[in-house]
Amino acid sequence: MIKKYLPIAIIFVIIITGAYYAVSQLMPNVEDETTDKIMYSTSPVIKGDINVGVNTSGQLNASYGGGIRAPQISEPEFYNLSFIISEFLAEEGDSLKMGDPVIRLSSSDLDNKISDLKANLETKRDYLAQLLGIDVRQVESVNPYDGIVITAPIAGRITELNVSEGEELGSLIASIINDSEFKFSFKARENEYASLYKGQRILLKFEYFEGYYEGYIDELNANPVPDNEGEFGLTYVHWGVIKAKNPGLIQTNMTASVSIPTTKDSFLPDKTLVEKGRVTGYVEEKKIYKNAISSDELVVTEVLVNERDYVEKGQAIVKLAGADVRLMIQENLDNINNMKRTIQKAEELKNNLIITAPMDGVVAGFWRTEGETIMPGDWVGDIFNTNNMMIWTEVDDIDVVYIKQDAPVVVKVDALTGVEFEGIVTNVSQSGKDSSGIIKYSVNIEVSGSGELRPGMMAQCFIDAGESLDTLLVPIEAVFEDRGMPKVEVLKEDNVVEAVTIETGLMNAMYVEVLSGLNEGDLVVTGSSSDLLPSQHIKDTDTIIPNNN
Repeated sequence: MIKKYLPIAIIFVIIITGAYYAVSQLMPNVEDETTDKIMYSTSPVIKGDINVGVNTSGQLNASYGGGIRAPQISEPEFYNLSFIISEFLAEEGDSLKMGDPVIRLSSSDLDNKISDLKANLETKRDYLAQLLGIDVRQVESVNPYDGIVITAPIAGRITELNVSEGEELGSLIASIINDSEFKFSFKARENEYASLYKGQRILLKFEYFEGYYEGYIDELNANPVPDNEGEFGLTYVHWGVIKAKNPGLIQTNMTASVSIPTTKDSFLPDKTLVEKGRVTGYVEEKKIYKNAISSDELVVTEVLVNERDYVEKGQAIVKLAGADVRLMIQENLDNINNMKRTIQKAEELKNNLIITAPMDGVVAGFWRTEGETIMPGDWVGDIFNTNNMMIWTEVDDIDVVYIKQDAPVVVKVDALTGVEFEGIVTNVSQSGKDSSGIIKYSVNIEVSGSGELRPGMMAQCFIDAGESLDTLLVPIEAVFEDRGMPKVEVLKEDNVVEAVTIETGLMNAMYVEVLSGLNEGDLVVTGSSSDLLPSQHIKDTDTIIPNNN
């Protein structure tokens, strides 16, 4: 029977004990209710050191002073060249010495330039050879004191011949026209320009002839210009030039409408431009002037053709002699030699299309890919010196007030445990940006690193906002604000509390620096029994030990 009721008795005792403890803790005793005395928790004003700073984080970035870039070109004749990335000779993370190869380039522009220069050189050689009436292989060994022969630069009919044997050479020597192909000038309005392109097949309708004549757009200006010669007043147009075969009837200044055919090979017009164009000349039309040869007096020694004669390209027209012939020949020879030097420079550039490292360092990465086209001087990647890294981070509007330009920073990298790096604040933004309701300010930090660092590593930064040594300190909970002034309550004798206005300095999460208003040893109030709930009890008076926080 006793065993049956024993557990019940134990439970009853536990309930009675718990109820007694709750009543004793939650209900004030009669003595507490009847006394008016308030107990205070205090802390003495002490002397100690205080440090203030801001903790933040960010990624390491390479210094851009070591950018990898395509070679720059100083020769004006090569300004418009482009390059193609053919091969990467280094990879991200490679350590390089200044001058090490990084990227191999190629350039179809340079290849074309060399081809054009060589073709132009041959043209100049041919011209001088024809002018002198000698074999082209003899040009560079010619004697400038020999006479010259003026030859036809193109095949065609001589329309003007202004020379006579024994007389001084005039300004215009001869005009030669090959009228088998003509040039046609036209203009397109802004809304018409979108459907036109260089090389496009075009139909021309002359009012003098039946049917359409086909031609091809040879030039098309992308920039509109004002035009008030049309029947609709001032407007903006794009000028272009069409080349077309001449069946033999087309002459200069004839006008025609310009149409786009319905299909590629059709002779049926689809769209016709508003403005008509006109024939401005012929594709091959040359005038031979005296100033192309010499500006001084020259004497015609022999005229070899007549006006209206048809001549072949290179055919001799006039023979000349004079004191200035030597200088003219020498100038042509100089031009040929200058072009040879330009070709040599171009070929040297072609043989050295390698981007090299501009400094000792580690390749951070590349911005371009193999096969991509770049221009001279374009940046293609980064090579960084690990002794100089950057961190971009953000702080809120509360912390930014502690951050100053050139403030020292302690940097710890997550990947390198136990290692600290020195840093310095290089820039603090003066205006913040809203980020999900929190105002953020950007901060740039320069880090003095080592070879272990890499761009992209996460770093923890402590920005030092200052310190005070051997200064008066009070707990932060003792300080309050009254009418905009910082104050503390000081406990005097006989439990009297006096509010004192103080001047504050640095402040961290634990302490506030006191610049004036208190003395070492003063007891400042950190709490009182009047602030407690009935279930709470006042603790013993605090004792604060100075801390280097």
